[in-house]
Amino acid sequence: MNRATTIMIVILFLCAFTTQGIPISGSQGRCQCLQTTSNPINPRHIMSLKYIPKGSHCETLEIIVTMKNGNRFCVSPDAGWMKIIIKATKGARLHN
Repeated sequence: MNRATTIMIVILFLCAFTTQGIPISGSQGRCQCLQTTSNPINPRHIMSLKYIPKGSHCETLEIIVTMKNGNRFCVSPDAGWMKIIIKATKGARLHN
C-alpha cells in the first residue's frame, strides 16, 4: 500500500471509532419516559400501547399508553396490572 492509502484507512478508522459511541439524535436518542405511573388505568379507555425495549438509547423498557381521549402516560412495566395487559397482548399476537 502506498502512503496515501494508509493515511486514508487510518482516518476512516478513527472516524468510525469516534462516532460509534455517539447517541442517536431525536426521540430515539434518550429515554422518552422521565416519570412513570403504576396507577391502574381502565383498559377500555386505552387506545394503544407502545413498547420501547431497553437499548443504547435507554436502560429500561418503556411503555407509553395512549388513551382514547388523546392523553399519554408512561407506565411502569413492573406494575401488576400492566404485566397482565402485556401478557394478554402477547397472547393475542400469538393467536392472530
